[in-house]
Amino acid sequence: MSSTITPFDPTSQNITVLLADGVNSVNITIAALDQFFIYNCRLCINYAAQLGACLIMLIITAVLTKESKRTKPVFVLNVLSLVFGFFRALFLALYCVSPWVELWAYSTSDYSRVPKSAYGTSILGTVLPLFLTATVDASLVLQAHTVSKVMKRKHYYAVTAVSCLVYLFAVSFRFAEAVTNSRAIMSDGSYFAEAWITTATLATETIAIWYFSVIFTGKLVWTIKMRKNMGFQKWSYMQILAAMGGCTMIIPSLFTILEWVTPSDFPEAGTLAMTMVALLLPLSSLWASMSTTDRSASFNLSTLWASRQSQEDMEKNFGSQYTGPSHTQYSTDRKESTAPISPSANIAVVEHTPVKSSRDSTEIDLELMGVRVDRSYDVHSDRISGY
Repeated sequence: MSSTITPFDPTSQNITVLLADGVNSVNITIAALDQFFIYNCRLCINYAAQLGACLIMLIITAVLTKESKRTKPVFVLNVLSLVFGFFRALFLALYCVSPWVELWAYSTSDYSRVPKSAYGTSILGTVLPLFLTATVDASLVLQAHTVSKVMKRKHYYAVTAVSCLVYLFAVSFRFAEAVTNSRAIMSDGSYFAEAWITTATLATETIAIWYFSVIFTGKLVWTIKMRKNMGFQKWSYMQILAAMGGCTMIIPSLFTILEWVTPSDFPEAGTLAMTMVALLLPLSSLWASMSTTDRSASFNLSTLWASRQSQEDMEKNFGSQYTGPSHTQYSTDRKESTAPISPSANIAVVEHTPVKSSRDSTEIDLELMGVRVDRSYDVHSDRISGY
């Protein structure tokens, strides 16, 4: 008589953990422990990546933004969004290395050994997303308001009213999620009963992102089409903002979908939605600003060398005590050129615009948001004959 030997699976073993009374016990498998620790590592990597991205973008925004633009409301909101995003990711990452995830607390659900500082860290990680949502959506509202205020009055009032409702819904659900989650943390209870609030919060935030981005991007696309009909064919700041506006809609939505498609393989993917918006908003402003800024203001060594050589030539021709306007006053009015203009010629600057129209109203609106709009100029020299 032959017997079949079943292969032994070591991961199916049970680990018995005695409770605090020393009598009762709980059993937990090795496979369950492995799954928990792998999930915790993936969660920590997710939050750490968001922390680093927000910190890098914050430094870039602070360094590359000019002084004249640092008082703009959009700049202030973008910086606050990055600051809140950084600290939100920091406190959420601290949870992954806190006493909350120790083997005893996880296996027995006994949190009596968790210190009060861990409670405070978890509550801060729950409350800070509220401020992140408020600042990011406020920046989106400001962008939508900028391009919609040139509409007809009835359309403008309708867009403004809907914008306020969308903003309030997104912030209100995030506030409710922060309150219920904080109460669950303080009572050591389960949050699964209120999990629908997290779903509604993620949904309202995604709707807000799409609503404001569609208004902003749609107006820019329409303006780009009109500009092409007027003869503007160059890749301009409006096309950059339109492209980044499309990214602001699509990329966060992908992480929202991943939140429900891969909840274990990519834990808390939905937290990346607001982080990506916080990263893309200042990035789009910087990119558009760089495209409208003259070359002499950028970090270009060839430009600096050309300016230095021109200054030396000027001192040779006019002497070191030359007090007239320098050549940089003329070169800063020119785009797509870094070569200095000879000061020996009288400069005539002629504005060159298409015949069909004057400046588009969206250009003026975007300047209020901190994106400088330069006109294009042609420079030629006219020698004035003597008497």
